[in-house]
Amino acid sequence: MIGPDTVLAGRYRLIEQIDSGGSAYIYKAMDELTKQIVAVKVLKPELTENEEFVQRFKKEVQAAAKLRHANIIRAYDAGLDNGTYYIVMDLIEGKTLKHLINVNGPLPIKYAVAVAKKICLALEYAHVKGFVHRDIKPHNVMIDMTGEPYIADFGIARNLAQNTITAEEGSVMGSVHYFSPEQARGERVDKRSDIYSLGILIYEMVTGKVPFDADTSVAIALKHINDPMPDARDEMPSIPESINKIIQKATQKDKHFRYKSAFNMYEDLQRCLSEPDGEYVKYSESKRTQQHLEEAHAKRSKQSVKRLILTFGVAAVVVFAIIAIVSAVINFNAERPVPLQNFVGMTEKNAVEAAQKITSMPTITYENSSEAEKGVVIRQDPAAGTAFKKEDPLTLVVSNGTGSDIMPNVTDMDITQARKILLENGIELNQIVEDTKGDMPVGYVIEQHPAAGESVTQSGSVWLTVKASPDVQKVVIPNVQSMNIADALGVLKLRDLSLFFIYEKGSSEQKGVVISQSPQENTELATDKPVMLTIPEPEGRRYRLSEPIDLNIPKDATSLRIGVPGDIDGTPVYYIIYDTMVESGDHAIEPTGTIIMDSDEETIQKDIVIFLDGIQVKTESVEFTRR
Repeated sequence: MIGPDTVLAGRYRLIEQIDSGGSAYIYKAMDELTKQIVAVKVLKPELTENEEFVQRFKKEVQAAAKLRHANIIRAYDAGLDNGTYYIVMDLIEGKTLKHLINVNGPLPIKYAVAVAKKICLALEYAHVKGFVHRDIKPHNVMIDMTGEPYIADFGIARNLAQNTITAEEGSVMGSVHYFSPEQARGERVDKRSDIYSLGILIYEMVTGKVPFDADTSVAIALKHINDPMPDARDEMPSIPESINKIIQKATQKDKHFRYKSAFNMYEDLQRCLSEPDGEYVKYSESKRTQQHLEEAHAKRSKQSVKRLILTFGVAAVVVFAIIAIVSAVINFNAERPVPLQNFVGMTEKNAVEAAQKITSMPTITYENSSEAEKGVVIRQDPAAGTAFKKEDPLTLVVSNGTGSDIMPNVTDMDITQARKILLENGIELNQIVEDTKGDMPVGYVIEQHPAAGESVTQSGSVWLTVKASPDVQKVVIPNVQSMNIADALGVLKLRDLSLFFIYEKGSSEQKGVVISQSPQENTELATDKPVMLTIPEPEGRRYRLSEPIDLNIPKDATSLRIGVPGDIDGTPVYYIIYDTMVESGDHAIEPTGTIIMDSDEETIQKDIVIFLDGIQVKTESVEFTRR
């Protein structure tokens, strides 16, 4: 039974329940590791078997892991403990905005505008990150003791980048008094739905009441769809017209007539008190309003309308016919292939300008050449005279000059300058290794391979070791053993960790459960370093690398890992097939590990990524053969 004195994850001791929502309890708690007071959100026990609410809870964890804004409540840990899902958040000592409105009625105009501006900026940040909140309302805005607002509850947020939401697509999510019309109709939403809800929230802050109310939720939803937005000045004549116009623009029935972004809304709020007439707030009435006006006009002059329809109908047929003929001719000419001109011998600048007349942007590559001056096109693909359409790809190969086989000295200089010198000499930089040791400034080259004066060809590849900042953020690693791998990754991502190495081994443990972890819990780890997680092998066929990998290692005692990129519930990971320490020099590496695939093919092509001392240095496509 969850309650006061319950300890979650061996760390968070619940002190008292401070709030309750439809799906979760909020507790004040003590983090016994850091001795800080935190808030812990616990999914209600009766909902742990409800897959929809569990998924909502997990999505809130994922959203919190990606959102770091001064006015969004920060979550920094989450997990599953003995069947209890929990999220650990900053504790905001204060009340909800809804509580303030219920107690005080209409809020002071200056304060309401200040809160609205900060919510706008927080929403703009979330929208840019790809999240739409979908449930903006005063209940989900916490106000601390200094009056600062914080957006809470991203539990039904939709991640636009992943094109996923936390409940079924057909479900209507959000709170009916703050619904956008498209939410009320059960349609897909975007950031303009949050802007509509924020307009409703501002209306409530300045008037003390919601604009639409009724006895049933359905009736309220229908008002959002059909009824015009009330004028805030009818309720509170002292409200500046500028604020009323901002509310009206934000709450247009047709989302295309609302603010294009939360930041645009913020810009108008910035001016609303100094320019109370609101002349600067520009918006058009929604299509629905325009339609009502047109219908009213039609009733007053049916005969005129009929004559206009007849006249303009005939004209429209003629115009559309002309447009169709012209468009067909234009499209035919645009789609018809034309012989590709010859770019060879032109300067890069002139060739690009000429190519952009027939295609969007050519691909430019560079090669050393002893026959052409630097900057001159030496080859093209397709060749001159080839039938070419605008959407076809075009590659121009440009001379990089004769180049040099002798490695210049680029140590003790900024990496940008070093790259420039190598490029000027026609030398390709293959790999960069970071190191925090030494007194060199951050971003400067510490070591190089080959050494200055040595042959680049004989050395095989060019490496630079660059000074990295030692001041990397460090976090305490939580215990994720026995957790589902997807949940474990979610917890680790909340600590700002992003590099995950997955090891698979034969085990009787449940599939998908973390068997072991490295580093162990309570260990400090820099956020740019990898976390190693071991899970049981899945079912499938084993594939091993077909050919050895040729590598040049620049220094002794280098940690070498070879991984195959993968994805677990939206989190990028690397399945490690080789992990060892190697000495400097040339090596033909034959990874002993395998990947397991659900495939019947004898060979498959996959990318592999090579890590030296935990830093990604090389990616290449290789062939795997079934064992």
